[in-house]
Amino acid sequence: MSLYTDLSWLLTCTSLICLCNCQDSLVSVIHKMDQFEEDLLDNKADVLRIEKRVLNIIDVAKTELRAQVKENIREQVRDAIAEILQEEPLQDMVKSGIVSELRHLKQVYRQVERQIHHVSRSLNDLRNKTDVFHESVLKRVDIWNGEDTGDVCVNDKLKLELELQKSNVYIADLKADNERLAKLNEMCQSQISQLNSTPSVLSSSQASQHVSFTSRSTGSTTSVTRTKRPVTTTKSPVLTTSLTTPMPSVLPATALRSQDGRRILISPLGSSFNYKFRQLNIDSNSLSVYPYHYMRMVTSVTYITKAQKLLIGLYNPTKIVSSTLDTSNVTVLMEGVYTTGMTVDEGRDIIFMSTYRPRYSISRMSTQGKNYSTIANLLKFGGFSRQIALDTRTKRIYGCLRTKLFTVTYDGQGPATLVRGKRMHAVTLDQTAGVLYYNNDLKLMKMTVSSNVSSEVTTLYTRPWDMVLYRDTMYFSDSRFPLIGVVKVTHNSRACTLQSINVKAVDTLCLCVIP
Repeated sequence: MSLYTDLSWLLTCTSLICLCNCQDSLVSVIHKMDQFEEDLLDNKADVLRIEKRVLNIIDVAKTELRAQVKENIREQVRDAIAEILQEEPLQDMVKSGIVSELRHLKQVYRQVERQIHHVSRSLNDLRNKTDVFHESVLKRVDIWNGEDTGDVCVNDKLKLELELQKSNVYIADLKADNERLAKLNEMCQSQISQLNSTPSVLSSSQASQHVSFTSRSTGSTTSVTRTKRPVTTTKSPVLTTSLTTPMPSVLPATALRSQDGRRILISPLGSSFNYKFRQLNIDSNSLSVYPYHYMRMVTSVTYITKAQKLLIGLYNPTKIVSSTLDTSNVTVLMEGVYTTGMTVDEGRDIIFMSTYRPRYSISRMSTQGKNYSTIANLLKFGGFSRQIALDTRTKRIYGCLRTKLFTVTYDGQGPATLVRGKRMHAVTLDQTAGVLYYNNDLKLMKMTVSSNVSSEVTTLYTRPWDMVLYRDTMYFSDSRFPLIGVVKVTHNSRACTLQSINVKAVDTLCLCVIP
């Protein structure tokens, strides 16, 4: 037993000795780790100091190099100027410049002299023509005072009697047409009363938007009712006087003939269904069906006054066709061209068009469909143009490309952006006044083409897609709804809805004025 007791005591002492030795080693290790961490911090501080010193040395070197390079450049410039002054003195340089300016002034003087000579020749020609006219008047007076006075009077009397007979016939025709129009008015009033007395029509009609418009020819107020997709916007300055009118119907041939002189032809844009064209009769602001064309997928329409022909752009199949006003027969002028706008320079017999296919471009061809060519690639401007207008005096084309108003010459030269905006689609030109009208979102703007200075005409209640100007009245189509708006540009009046077109699945309309 004593042996086992000594063994346990020995083991206990051994474990205590090992424990003491382990604690001493741990303490030494911890102490060494702390010393190593301090050494690391000292090394990091030394590295930062060395880095700052290197950066300072680099900055000093850069400054010295810049100063040295500048000094070298100055010396080289001085040497070059000295060489130039040695070869050609400064006085000679000034003298050569003055001589070139004098030469230019002499050329300008000669041009002015030639223009003055041309004007003087024109004045002499005008004086000679005036003298000839004066002599012819004197000869007529001599004849009148001569022996044949009676014969001249008899001939003039016969001419006056013939003109009087023609005027009587014309007056009789006007009276007959007036009677027909009175009967037609009575028929329309009866149809209005029938429509107003039918409760089913009132229950199925949507919320209508009523607006008024003052006629230019009679001064009376005529209002129309929008029954399809009314515009609901707080910015709309639409007037609210209401007076319903019937939906468009086909007028008799006599009524069509009496209104053929002044009208606006209307076609649904890109409709997948066949629709007859409509016409807005400008004299009476009435809407009727144009009975000669029943088409779908119309992309653009314009009119040639001299030839009295319509030009119609179609899609699927893509082509351009022409027809006279009183027939539904069409002649294909060009195939494979998708037009988004067309206009005509009748004096030069050229059709200009903005195209979507085969490429975004401004193209031209003759009114017979010959000599087709592309004059401007609109991809450089960022898109395709909707409507275009022509200034035949300066031979320039104007168009809108969504966010900009641009211009280019007939030959595609001198492209320039005139105005930037947003949602710009419609443009038209008053050639007589030299004023270009265009839209900048909901604003109707005008620009004097001679100075390219723009100003606001009025704020519209909608965004125009197509615009046509007749005298002092602007007619426009909505970019979202099939309606016709109107505004007097000379009075800066508020725009209002003139007519709504009852067509399905159509967002906007093509307009073409027939003066």
